[in-house]
Amino acid sequence: MMKYFTHTNAGKLKLNFRAKMNLLTTGLIFVLLLLSTFLGNGVMILLIHHGFINAGPPSSQIPLLIQTGIISIIIGTLITLLISHLPLKPLHTLVEAIHQVSTGNYDVKIHLEHPAEFREVSDCFNHMTEELSCTEMLRSDFINNFSHEFKTPIVSVLGFAKLLKSDQLTKDQREEYLDIIIEESRRLSELSTTILDLSRIESLSSLSGQTTFSLSEQIREAILLLEYKWSQKHLKLDLNLEELDILADEALLKQVWINLLDNGIKFSPEFGKLSVSLHTKDGTCIVKVQDHGPGMDQATSDLIFTKFYQGDTSHQSEGNGLGLALVKKIIELHRGTITVESNTGKGSTFIVVLPL
Repeated sequence: MMKYFTHTNAGKLKLNFRAKMNLLTTGLIFVLLLLSTFLGNGVMILLIHHGFINAGPPSSQIPLLIQTGIISIIIGTLITLLISHLPLKPLHTLVEAIHQVSTGNYDVKIHLEHPAEFREVSDCFNHMTEELSCTEMLRSDFINNFSHEFKTPIVSVLGFAKLLKSDQLTKDQREEYLDIIIEESRRLSELSTTILDLSRIESLSSLSGQTTFSLSEQIREAILLLEYKWSQKHLKLDLNLEELDILADEALLKQVWINLLDNGIKFSPEFGKLSVSLHTKDGTCIVKVQDHGPGMDQATSDLIFTKFYQGDTSHQSEGNGLGLALVKKIIELHRGTITVESNTGKGSTFIVVLPL
């Protein structure tokens, strides 16, 4: 996982960096003034000593002071031009890297070691580019998968609609094509609804209109809603639900249980078992949905909550890869967590933890 810097740490870093840069600038100016003064006076002493300049009586020393000042200014300017590049070099490196990021190059990295503040800025910048690179990759995958998931049913509906125009179709063929069009239209409708739900929920930063309701009863209702699916596969349901009430958004949590149960049903073999449990522990309620399907490897488990990601890359099982992303966002809005425990060939267990 990437390392994230909190707003507090960022604020402290900003203040420390600004204070030390001010101190560095002040010290540099002071040193340059001293150097230019000493060197200017030293040059004048040498010129007088070797007879290039006649000091003369006190009344004639005003031009001498002016000459000394001019020489000091020239020397100070030259020293400033030479030395100013040293502390500004890391800033130039940072600015150049920022320009590259602005053009879409998220692979750029900088390595600033001195002073220590620049090293911390360098680390922050590199973490930022890593995050941007991951975000860009996910965005690209999202667009590709989004296009695929929408295009497939549309092409299917269009193709079979054209076939229906033929007068040579038998009644059975016509019925078959109509069923396919209905199924693909349903799939497209579900995809559109899920995307709209996900977009709406992702725009939320907090929940409003929470009510107290029976969580165990809500889970039972979700199971009944999906009865036609698990009964078709002759699944055995193993329920262990502790009776408890919870303060939450009832409509959103209902979507969570429907998605998790539907996912478990989808990957359960015929005549298999689907287990659902609910219990409390340390001020939280824990819901587990366990199937005995094909399971997942660790790489798939790590990405399973990513939008449009499907563990079944062959697309043999129905789904659009949005359900679990929606579930995760809803759980996070309730200040909870969702994890998955899975092994290939041993099924999967989704674990939801919600505060009471």
